[in-house]
Amino acid sequence: MTADTSSTPAADNTVELGSFKLRLLAGIVDAVLVGFFTFLVATAVGFVALFLVAFNPLSTVGFDTITVVSAAIVAVIFYVSYWTKSGQTIGKQLTGLKVVGNTGTPVTTGKALLRFVGYIISAVPLSLGFVWIVFDKKGQGWHDKLSGTYVVTVNQPPFEADSAQFLLPETGRRWGILIVWLVLAIVAPSCLLAPLFLAGPVFARAIASFFGLQ
Repeated sequence: MTADTSSTPAADNTVELGSFKLRLLAGIVDAVLVGFFTFLVATAVGFVALFLVAFNPLSTVGFDTITVVSAAIVAVIFYVSYWTKSGQTIGKQLTGLKVVGNTGTPVTTGKALLRFVGYIISAVPLSLGFVWIVFDKKGQGWHDKLSGTYVVTVNQPPFEADSAQFLLPETGRRWGILIVWLVLAIVAPSCLLAPLFLAGPVFARAIASFFGLQ
């Protein structure tokens, strides 16, 4: 009986990247959720501060600092916890995308924190770091470059980023990308700085108090 000498096919090392449109939709969903959770936390902190002051009028609660810091903590916990657990925030779950490292597995806590910092870097210069996704050969924004992450479609097998073939989705017309960029240039920085605007009046009082203007 002749043995079967057919070779087993090599593992497919192609990676299907998430489209820019889906990534944008996921980002908008996540930004809205982070803003909502930030509002809840800031409100809760406000009630706690009022409660403490009611029982001790001479106490210094530091409400201004607590509000701003709590808003930042909400965003960090939201993104980092989802990225490290499954690679999928709520927005990415809805759009069938996930964030992975250079082997196709969920990212480490360190990389997730670095990616969050990269979000800010990508947003500040008129969101150019996000638009970079469209023109990059590996579909990476500046935050992905910084943290060594990729946004792929779900159910992708493990891969080696150095030798993988990345399948870029159709980017569409360039004028469409320019319109999206203009929207991002306004929306993304606003979403990232929303906690500061939320705490604006309180923050302003703190500055005025510091300089003796009250």
